Amino acid sequence: MMALSTFASIRRRFSRNQDGSVGMIFGLSLIPLLGLTGVTVDYGRAALVRAELQSAADATALALAKDSVSATPAQITTRANAHFNANFHARFGSAIESVVVTKETDRFRVQATARLDYTMVQLIGPTSGVVSAEATSGWGVNKIEIALVLDNTGSMGWSNKMQELKKALCGDMTCSNTNPSTGFVKAMKDAAVQNDQIRVALVPFDTTVRVPQTVQNAVTAGWSMPDSFSYTGAGYCGARPNTAERVSWSLAGAPPTSWFRFANRDKDTIAAGSGCGAGRITRTTWQGCLWDRDQDSDRDTKPSGVDTTDIRTLYPAVTCRSNNLARMAPLADVRTNAANLITSLAAMQPSGNTNVTIGATWGVNMLTPGFPMSTAIAPEANLNRFMILLTDGDNTENRTTGNQTSIDARTRIACANAKAAGILVYTVRVIEGNRDLLRECASTPGNYYEVTSASQLDSVFQSIAAKIGGIRLTN
Repeated sequence: MMALSTFASIRRRFSRNQDGSVGMIFGLSLIPLLGLTGVTVDYGRAALVRAELQSAADATALALAKDSVSATPAQITTRANAHFNANFHARFGSAIESVVVTKETDRFRVQATARLDYTMVQLIGPTSGVVSAEATSGWGVNKIEIALVLDNTGSMGWSNKMQELKKALCGDMTCSNTNPSTGFVKAMKDAAVQNDQIRVALVPFDTTVRVPQTVQNAVTAGWSMPDSFSYTGAGYCGARPNTAERVSWSLAGAPPTSWFRFANRDKDTIAAGSGCGAGRITRTTWQGCLWDRDQDSDRDTKPSGVDTTDIRTLYPAVTCRSNNLARMAPLADVRTNAANLITSLAAMQPSGNTNVTIGATWGVNMLTPGFPMSTAIAPEANLNRFMILLTDGDNTENRTTGNQTSIDARTRIACANAKAAGILVYTVRVIEGNRDLLRECASTPGNYYEVTSASQLDSVFQSIAAKIGGIRLTN
């Protein structure tokens, strides 16, 4: 057995021996050095994976804002996974752990995570880590107002025109299905991603237009405001007395108004003596039809200038040339109120002569805030207005003349006023009509359509629906 003194001597020599100390120190320090190097390497790998993750999340959010705003939650999830997988390129054996999509009021939020196995870091710590990315993409919903200005004259009863028009709009030839599976109304309903985003009005016309039944009823229940009226000239019966009547009336929840007149100097549509004799309209016999305003100051072609205190600016109430003329329908939300629009379309019947000017003017009226209809919203940055004007014949009669050239001139002014108001005008010529006039009326050459068979109307309205529906979102 070694003596205790000998062991102590060996211990003292070992503690004083410095041979190999550098190697020992290097060996001990190698572990943290390798750890730091591993952290740097794995951090760089994680940064690259995070960049791929962010790129895929960005692409997914943008894609969803373009094609999935109106999709169901299940559809959104399916599309999100498809978009993300198509854009994510896995690096260094990374694997996706989750892709979570949240649809908020005006945006999509995409949150993605991936797990990455560490190489060097695991020598001193965890074996793997999670990287994440988040992206949002919002959409601004464009508001759309559309006026369907449709010829309801007698010639629309030929060659199956009216039936094919109804089919193109409602999906069937009678507009009997208030929840159609095809047609322009269905396309607009599908294009709307929220309530009150797309609103549609109807303006059937022949020689005149006809107010909604609610307006006619309110006038019948209103009270008289007698006035004098001294104008003479075209459109007037100068030899008749010069009294006039405004009617103060209001719809439920609206203030009293009066934007048309019953004036015994105004010509009427069917009265004897070129509109000035027996058979003239009165408030008690009125069925809701209105004729052109005065051509003085181009009032007959303007959507503005109604002054309820100035009888010269009001619309002449006249006898309906035919009680078959369908009534106008003010702007209404096509997403929630399509049934009422289709019911109005179903009422259209062919009858009467052609006055494209009054149709175009009232199309603009429908899209103009304030009098007379007061259903259009005030202008704003994301509001788009459209008028679709369809006719199958030449102008034949307005309040002042039966000369086509003269009436065409008024139509040109009405169309110019529509475009000046920022309304995008589409025109459709159905077999017959003034081709040059309608081409000029359209906002662009591409907005003019012409069919040689009424059966082609379906494809025309599909094309227009695609153009209008295509601007429903801005990203």
